[in-house]
Amino acid sequence: MKELVEKVDNLIKKIDSLELINDIKILSNEIYKDKELLCLIEKYNNSFDKDLKKEIASNKLFHNYKCRERDLNLLIMGINQELKKINDKGKCLK
Repeated sequence: MKELVEKVDNLIKKIDSLELINDIKILSNEIYKDKELLCLIEKYNNSFDKDLKKEIASNKLFHNYKCRERDLNLLIMGINQELKKINDKGKCLK
């Protein structure tokens, strides 16, 4: 069991050190500093105006964040697929 905990800790450290994670943190902080963008997002959340959505989507900072978010989601899906394979192998052994 101790070996499993160490492997999970190592995996978490590796994921935390990925450039992707660092990029997302930086972009997220930049978005929170951009009062104009935050205002647009808040207005959109209240109105669901398609023009506001287009304006937000055309914002370079927001676009970069969404691209890195997509990359993170793909990484998560890949990890989940690998974990499913491991879990499926374990079921066969029982």
